[in-house]
Amino acid sequence: MPPKAILFDFDGVLAETENHHVAAWQRTASFMGLQITDEVAARAMEVDDREFLTDLFAEREIPVDKVDEWVVRKQALTVELLRYAPRVYPGVVELVGALRGRARLAVVSGTWRENVETVLRAAGLADAFHLIVAKEDVSRCKPDPEAYALALKKLRLSAQSVAAIEDSPTGLTAAREAGIRRLIAVGHHRPFGDWVGEAAYVEKLVPVEKVLESLGL
Repeated sequence: MPPKAILFDFDGVLAETENHHVAAWQRTASFMGLQITDEVAARAMEVDDREFLTDLFAEREIPVDKVDEWVVRKQALTVELLRYAPRVYPGVVELVGALRGRARLAVVSGTWRENVETVLRAAGLADAFHLIVAKEDVSRCKPDPEAYALALKKLRLSAQSVAAIEDSPTGLTAAREAGIRRLIAVGHHRPFGDWVGEAAYVEKLVPVEKVLESLGL
């Protein structure tokens, strides 16, 4: 049976946001009198902002205080950058258009809702998604399955009736732990490897026909 809903991760699947987050973290660090490389800042894409900053302070033997204040400041910079230069991956607009009316669409992300809504509005896709589950909706980030479990509850669908599209091992683990078995791993900047597991792998979201085939549509 074709899936009744498609659950998309956001960063790295729908939106190309790594450069935005790296720049925001580097600007935030500069306000603290710190310098961090692109590689260090990019680590924040895989973990919660608070966890990233707490670890950064610990590594540099800086007292761990005011973490929440700095996270809020970084988030404000991120939204400003996303508004100025929102980027969705090639094929996203076409894929969403092809899925309209065939399955319900949701975003299940570890980023803030404002980030998701900012980019979707800019891409003209905001009305295509029935649900957004974002960082502020859960207490535990991926690879914990809480976000996916909440999405299934709100959509009133079983894990067996949906598909999830992810770009990272942590995201795929979260979907699997929520019971979702129809999985697509999209590479974009991550080559095929052990991280894919039993998921179907597509290098990009184009051609759209290949993605639809992998979804059983």
